[in-house]
Formats: sequence, structure tokens, C-alpha cells
Amino acid sequence: MRRLAVLSLHTSPLAQPGTGDGGGMNVYVRELAAALARTGVTCDVFTRAWAPDLAPLVRVEPGLTVHHVKAGPAATLPREALPGVVDEFTERVGALMALATASEVPFEAIHANYWLSGLAGHAIKHELNLPLVCTFHTLDRVKAEAGPEEVEADIPHRRAEAEASVIECSDTVLASCSVEADQIAELYHADPARVAVVPPGVDHAFFGPGHRPQARRALDLAPDGTLLVFVGRIQPLKGADVAVRTLAELDRTGDPSRLVIVGGPGGLRADEAYEGLVELTA
Repeated sequence: MRRLAVLSLHTSPLAQPGTGDGGGMNVYVRELAAALARTGVTCDVFTRAWAPDLAPLVRVEPGLTVHHVKAGPAATLPREALPGVVDEFTERVGALMALATASEVPFEAIHANYWLSGLAGHAIKHELNLPLVCTFHTLDRVKAEAGPEEVEADIPHRRAEAEASVIECSDTVLASCSVEADQIAELYHADPARVAVVPPGVDHAFFGPGHRPQARRALDLAPDGTLLVFVGRIQPLKGADVAVRTLAELDRTGDPSRLVIVGGPGGLRADEAYEGLVELTA
């Protein structure tokens, strides 16, 4: 494959992870596209322009370009308002891809990330006759089982039905693990033969074994005792409360334990989730 269109409508791979809607998906999209670019696949990432001063094109590195696509106001939108800009995003991305196909190296496939991008990819697939690969990152029916409060805002938009239609249309759906693959097949009646498990990778430039005592000293942590670490946004689905309750259990056993939480509030009812975690900790 020579050229891939990567759709990431609701959040940019250039956004700071851990703030607002910036999280694992941002890192996933950027690092996957960068890795593919280094193998010789030209990757164009299309995301919604969320500020008026953004450059239409940002060349991140050779072979990887981020396109800021006008869709709705050039401002941050609440997630529940984003379905209203999908059609405009789809139209503009489709036009950009068609123009490139006519004058440059043509696109050979679409990789859509999250259900909103999946809706855009669904339409562009048929418009340009390209194969569609989707990664959902989170699924409405899975979230409904884990925490119904997380899907309240999506009910008017019938997200689960939209996901089902995108899954049915996709040539391949990517799952991060066998559990997610089973959920896609069971909750959305997907053909298991079209669901591929692609585990997320590890960037060894940032993550690898190190000297633990020195790491503790650098962070001004006690040199001994159990150390618990939670990394992620503070929202109910992420389960930071489980880490706090685990700390309480260890404290009752007399184990000198510390818990480090790395991340900030994000997502639906972020402030409420943060305040609840502070109260639980106390």
C-alpha cells in the first residue's frame, strides 16, 4: 500500500494527551501513522479544525501529514454536538481525497478511528470505492454494560446503531485484544473473520526497564514500600477509584503503600468524577 487516509474526526493526533478528549486514541493514531510512514506508506490524517489559527496542513514528519478540516465552528465542541458536523466533515474529506486521487498518488484505503470517523469512512468508502478499516477504541454497547452513566449523552444520536452499520460496512474491524474481538462479534453480530486483533505496541524510546530506586528518588517517593500507579484520565470508566480502594485495603494490612495518580479530569462529568475521587481518597 502506498497511501492511507486516517480519519480522526473528534480529536487530533497533535493534541496533548490527558487533557479534554485527548487520550490513548490520540497517541494510537499518531504513533501508528508515524510507524506506517517510516515503512514507506504515505499517511494523511484528517481531523476537525477546533481553532481558527490552525494551519490547514501540518507536516509532522516525512510521509505523515495532518489535515485540519473545517467542520462546524472552529472551536472546541462538546462531544454530544459532534454528530452534527459529521456530514460536513465527510464532504470536505471526500473532496480532498478525490482531488489527491486525481492529481497525486491515489489513496488505497481508509482507516477510521472511533464511531464518528466510522460514519465518515462509511460514506467515503462507497463514494471513492476504497476498502475501509475501523478501530473503535470504545463501543457504546460495551460502555453501557460497564457504566450506563457514560452513554447518556449519546442516546439521542443512536450511537450503537451507527456503530453496527459501520461494522457491517467495514472490510476489517481492528480490536486491541481477543476480549474486544469477542465483544464486537457478540454485541454487534460481526463476522469474526472480518475482526482482526492488533495489540497496541510499546514505544521503547519512552518505556523500558529502568533503575527503580533512582526513579523513586527522582520523584521524592519513599525508597521502600508498595508503590501503586494509575495513569489515565479521571473519569468513572477508567477506574481510578479501584486504585484508591486497593490502597485502602493495603493500608489495613499494614503495608506501607503509596498511590501515584497521573492524569487529569476529562470526558463526561469530569469535575464530578474528580471531586468524587478526592472525597473517596479522604
